[in-house]
Amino acid sequence: MTSLKFNEIHPLHFGNLSIWPPFLVAPMAGYTDPLYREILREAGCPYCYTEMISSKGLIQNGPNTLRLLDHSETDEPLAVQIFGEDPEEISQAIKIIRDSGAVFEAIDINMGCPARKIVSQGAGGALLKDVSRAKEIVEAAKSATSLPVSVKMRTGWDKHEDAFDFAESLVVSGADMLVIHGRTVTQGYSGTADWSVISEIASSLKVPVVGNGDIESPEQGLARLVSSRCSGVMVGRGVLGNPFFWRRLNLILDGKTPRQPTNAERIESARDHLSRAIRANGEGYALKDLKKHLSFYFKGMRGAPVARERINRASSLSDILSAIDEIASFG
Repeated sequence: MTSLKFNEIHPLHFGNLSIWPPFLVAPMAGYTDPLYREILREAGCPYCYTEMISSKGLIQNGPNTLRLLDHSETDEPLAVQIFGEDPEEISQAIKIIRDSGAVFEAIDINMGCPARKIVSQGAGGALLKDVSRAKEIVEAAKSATSLPVSVKMRTGWDKHEDAFDFAESLVVSGADMLVIHGRTVTQGYSGTADWSVISEIASSLKVPVVGNGDIESPEQGLARLVSSRCSGVMVGRGVLGNPFFWRRLNLILDGKTPRQPTNAERIESARDHLSRAIRANGEGYALKDLKKHLSFYFKGMRGAPVARERINRASSLSDILSAIDEIASFG
């Protein structure tokens, strides 16, 4: 870490926001819900997104969709991420968000999701194959709100060659910031992120560019931030089950030596997450939706595979607690 030039790291300026450290948490469906965002905020995370929200779902007034807008007053600054293939529907969705009374600091348009159910609609990553429609969506979003508009994209559908031209087109259309995942849509989450493409775009555009892909630690994120000349870094799976990421990042930036969390701390954090989930959403939520979260806390620990299997099979809260107790017994 001593080789990093910390004087080259500055706050991320986006709209009226100044984000420090310039690290963002990726929107992850089923993971970055209000409860986990609360945990990340307490750990020091400076900027979050809602889970991805369907523009059609908002227009149709779907209760499950509207629920994704919920957040606490302390969950700020917060961007709302929406997806859709129709510019008019994107515009309508943004007006619905505005009229809902929910307060957000930015609008983010998803143009990178590789999930089949999203791209089959012509939304998410499919927009990388239709630059004209992508531009119309950005223009519609800018016309519908006074908030800054960002776009989360990938480096292409199945190749990187057109990444810069696509990114530049979005900026010309009004995008205030781009977040670029260094994989193509067809790659999904396989292979490795190509940060050289991200760096090329970041060094050539006048708006902030945030790089995303394969950031598992603060050290990796800081190294990528400096070498890529990005304005910020987005972290996805690297913060799942790992709220300690933010403590370690801030210690490094303060010139201190961070330590890895102990197994006891990780287990206690998992128990705390479980306890909060039960208080907020009931045992049913913990049994159905929290299992995938808990397994991340134990990644790499002795006994983790067995504990993960037991948690996934659990049919009661006592089963989950027993599995956590078992992994704790390994020390």
